[in-house]
Parts: sequence; structure tokens; C-alpha cells
Amino acid sequence: MDALLSTILGAVQLLNRITVTGILVTAFALVIYIGLYNRRSPIARDYAIVLMCVIGSYLGDLLAQVSELAPRTDSTELWLRLQWIGIAFIPAALLALSDSLLRATGDSSPLRQLAVKVGYGVGAVTFALILVTALIATPGVSTEGLTHLTPGLLFYPFTLYYFGSVAWATYNVFEARRRALTATSKRRMTYFAIAFAAPALGMFPYLLPVGWPAAFPRLVPWAGILIVNMGVGAAITFMGYAVAYFGASAPDRVIKRRMVKYLIRGPLTAAAVITAFVLSARVERWLDLPGTFIGLVAAATIILMVQWFIDMVQPTLDRLIAGDDAEEVGRLQQFSARLMTTSDLTQYLENILAALCDLLRARTAFVTTCLAEMSNSCAAPINVVIGNFTPDDTHGGLPVPPDAVRSATTLRHGQAAGRVNGDHATDRRAFEVKNDFILWGNYWLIPLRSQDHREVLGVMGLAARTAEPDLSDEEREGVAVLVSQAARALEDAAKQRRAFEALERLVPEADDMQRRMASTRNPAAPTVADFERVPVDNHDDFTQLVRDALSQYWGGPKLAESPLINLRVVSEAMKQENGNATKALRRVLSEAIERLKPDGTRSFTAAEWMLYNILELKIMQNMKVRDVARKLVMSESDLYRKQRAAFEEVARIVAEMEREARRREQQAAWSSYDGGALSRQDREKEATVSPDLR
Repeated sequence: MDALLSTILGAVQLLNRITVTGILVTAFALVIYIGLYNRRSPIARDYAIVLMCVIGSYLGDLLAQVSELAPRTDSTELWLRLQWIGIAFIPAALLALSDSLLRATGDSSPLRQLAVKVGYGVGAVTFALILVTALIATPGVSTEGLTHLTPGLLFYPFTLYYFGSVAWATYNVFEARRRALTATSKRRMTYFAIAFAAPALGMFPYLLPVGWPAAFPRLVPWAGILIVNMGVGAAITFMGYAVAYFGASAPDRVIKRRMVKYLIRGPLTAAAVITAFVLSARVERWLDLPGTFIGLVAAATIILMVQWFIDMVQPTLDRLIAGDDAEEVGRLQQFSARLMTTSDLTQYLENILAALCDLLRARTAFVTTCLAEMSNSCAAPINVVIGNFTPDDTHGGLPVPPDAVRSATTLRHGQAAGRVNGDHATDRRAFEVKNDFILWGNYWLIPLRSQDHREVLGVMGLAARTAEPDLSDEEREGVAVLVSQAARALEDAAKQRRAFEALERLVPEADDMQRRMASTRNPAAPTVADFERVPVDNHDDFTQLVRDALSQYWGGPKLAESPLINLRVVSEAMKQENGNATKALRRVLSEAIERLKPDGTRSFTAAEWMLYNILELKIMQNMKVRDVARKLVMSESDLYRKQRAAFEEVARIVAEMEREARRREQQAAWSSYDGGALSRQDREKEATVSPDLR
């Protein structure tokens, strides 16, 4: 019986060390997560400090246990004292976190803020006393249970301060939950309130005043320690889940999915690998194999199994996380999985050309989508060439000149070929898209049309094997299939490109919406201020305001009702526009665009003129995107990318103009103040002058 209890006790102690390790890994991973996604939130930053206290306390406890098992135990007391860095600061950290929660609900208290500062001061003094004196804790005593320090003279006042601060902070959290108005915020605050006090209650050094309980079997206190540590691990995870929503500019669904995947890939995997290494030392005695070898094999297996597990449960996990939006999320995932990149399209066209060359025994074949007079102006150009071919710069990297490509696009379905080899055709055969080719030198060309035959998407060509096409019926059927597949691929790519261009225009709006959603994600009900976009101070939001105003430069609600009208520089411009705010804002935007204008003669191709040309043509002259792209010799997608940079530059210039206007206003105010003060002094001096001298 004693042997069984001893085995169970050893297992519980081992499991406790694994649990403490898991707490450390989870806390550190959550600190990294907050730094990546929630660093702008005061609540998240205060929670990160709480996690650092947990790390300090549990790391010292773990190292003390490990040093206790080692032959040398002289470092145990040092680790027991160093773990107080977490114990000393956790009351102030929890009080600061609770104050941030209350301030997020609109309840601000100077007393609480002062208490937080005092708490951090008390923590620093406490930790210093622990390190250099015996006033709070005296040197440790080794018992049969667990090594611990003994209480000093100031330990009991510190205990009163510790639990008093934790109780006050817990009360603040429940008060913040009471002030929460929305169902979602109330639910998250419930998670927070339940788990809030657990880290502090689990970290307190109870063994100092009571010692190791000799009246109970050793298994009982160790089991209690294990349960408490498991509770602390669960508590910091629940709190981390609730904190993840504060300050994150993403929908709740995305945050939840990101958080779950991060916990599985990070802390769970790391804890499992560490567990494998710890257990390998025990398995070594059973299998008579090196423990390091067993640990490495187990760690590699766990890592691979976790990735397999994530891939297996990901669809189910996404549906559970999405809830009522599962159908929409499924469609988005299917869309993402079926997208065709430029590399995918190029590879597919190469395969089609290879099959065409094999079918007609041709040495060279190509597909191009650059059909305009200037190849640089074609949007998303695709040029695929296979076979024996030496590129010629004069042909744009194609085996045939641009004239040949353009001649192939002018022929309509069922129309006779008008030109062959650059001359008028001698034979007026009807040109059938799926069957016959246009002859140009040593190449056969054929246009690739959309399914409704209204648009030419590209041109396919291959090296001629004879002077005239002499295709058999089987070859004609094969060519028809390959031409149809190539045309269908180009048509799908064109549709996808238009969808991407639309998405590029929507992305700034979506980013702005997510930022606004994040600003209203507080424990209480959102206020009007949460929905306001602050100009100048927030660069991203200010750029979006400028973009909106420029999008309706010649009239529209985004211009007439823009918050930019409240700028001081616009108020100054209103004096020149007879009080018309819309015209004043338009005047400011026009001046900002003019400031982008470089010196010298205007050029439509020079890089330094690019941003100004885009804004002047598209905004000032109100030209269409396609016409602007053609005039500036760029693709529409490239134009949209450069347009974003132009908007950012205009926003930067408008912000600088606003700062200049504020400086002018301040200077005018000081001048008025100085003038007024001087006039008062003159009047007072005049009043003291003798009436006879007046």
C-alpha cells in the first residue's frame, strides 16, 4: 500500500511540474499574442503585466522544486526569493487592470489611479526587502513536503495589503460587469470576473505562515497544489480569451478563430513537447533506451500529430466558431481555395501549349493578352511562350510582331480573313475561330474569345508546320478543345482580376470599418465618441477621411458631410469661399494636390510626376480610371496601388496644413493676449496720472 501511495505521489508531483510548465508557456504565449494583436489596448497591456507577474512567480517556484531534487540545493532559497517579483507586484497589477476595465466603462477615479501608483511603489519596496532583508521572509526551511521560506516581521502587514488589494480589484471587476450593457460584453466580463482573482490567490505563499501540513498524508497537499495550479492555468487562459477582443481591429469571428489556432499551435504544442521530454526520463528505465532519443522522437511525433489534428478539425472548428455565419464563412473559404493566381494561370496555359505542340507537332507556341498598341498599357499582361524560341525585344518577347497580334484580334467569328502575312488575303475563306488559323509568316495565329464571342481575350499562336493549315478532323477537334480551354482560363482570370480590383477598392473601407468596430468593443455600451473618427491624430483614419472626400471631390455626402470640415485650415478657407464649407474643403484639397506638383516641365511618365498626375487627372479633371491608366501607361491595378500612395501623400499634406493653421491661431491668440494686457496696463497707468497733467 505504501508503495502504491508513493507511486501516486510521484505521479502527482510530476504532473504538478508539468502543469507549472504549461502555465509558464501559456502565460508567455499570451504576452506575445497581446504584443502582436492587442498592444494598443490599455486593458491588454495591464493584463500583460499580470501575466509577467505570473511568469515570475511560477518560474521561481519551478526552479526551486528542480533545485530541491538536484544534489546541490544551495540555490533553492535564491529562487524562492526571486519568485517574489511576481508576488510583490501582482496586487498593483490586478488593481491597474481593474481600473482600466472601469475606465473603459466610463468610470474614472483619481483615487484608483493613485492607488495603482502606490501599489507599484509598495511592490518595489517589498521585493527589495525580500532580496536584502529578513523583514518579510526569513531563510527557508527544508521539510519533508516542500521547501519554503518562513514569515518575517512585516509578512502579516503585507498579507493584509495583498488580500485587501485583490479584494478591491475584484470588486472593481464585478462593478465593471454590472456597468456593461450589451449581452456580449456582459458575457465576456463574466468570464473575466470568474477568473480574475485566481492568479493572485494561487500565487500567494501560504506555506510561510502555516508550513507544510504534517497532519495530512503528503498526497493531500500535493493534490491541492495541483488542483490550484490547474485552476490558475485555466483562469489566465479564460482571461486571455476575454482580453483578446480589446483593441483588436478585426471581427469577433476572426479574433476567436485566431486565438484558438494560436493556443493550439503555440502553448498546447509546446506544453505537449515539454511533457514528452519530462516523461522520456521515466520511460528510459522501462525501455532501456536513451531518454534524449525517446524525447526527440516523441516531440517530433507530437508536433506532426498536432498539425494533423488542426487540419482535421479545422472545418468543424470554423463552423463552431462562425455559428450562424457558418454558411458565409464556408463560401469565403471555398472562394479562397479556388482562386487562380498568375502563376497558376501561366502554368495552365503552358500545359495547354505543350498539348497543342504535341498534337500538331509544332516546335514553338505562345499565348499573349497584350493586344493594344502599347504593350505596357495592357492590364495584368500574360505572355507565355514554350519551345525553341529566341526572344526579340522588338516583338515584346513574342515570336511575332505586335501587328500580327492586332491583326488576329480584328477578325470576327465567321468573317473572312482580310490580311495574311501583312498583305490582303488571296483566298477569302471564312475564318472559323475554333478550326482555322490566321497565317503570319511562319506562324498560325488564332484569337481567344469569350464565350459570347464579343471580346477578344488573347491570341494563341504556334510555329507553322506547313505553308497552309492541313489539319485532320481529329486535330481540328483537339485544337478546338485546347483553344476553348485557353479562352475559358483567360476569361476566368479576367473576371477574377476585376473582382480583385473591386476588392482593392473595398479593402480600405473594410479596414476602416474594422477599426471602428474595435473602437466600440468596450465592456460598457459604446458612446457617440466611439463612432467618431479623429482627424490628424490617427493617421490611418485621417487618410480614410481624405480618401472619402477626394472620391466625391465634385459633390456628394462624403465631401459635404466630411468631418474634415471641422479642420481649422478649412475654417480659414471658408473666409475666401463666403462661408461655404464644401467649397472651402475642396479648396484645401486642391491646394494639397498642387503642393504635390514637382518643379519643371510636366511629364506623364516620370516617376516624380506620378502621384500628381494621378490626382490631377482622376480628381481634378474627373477622368475615368481606364483613361487615366492609358494616359499614364500603366495597368489599372497598378494605378489603384499608386493611387493609395497618392491619397496618403495628400492626407500628409492636409495634416501639415492643419498644423500650420493651428500654429497661426495660437500665435494670433498670444498676440491678442499681449495686446490686451498692454492696453490694460496703459489704462491703469493713465488712471494714476494727476488730473492736472492730463
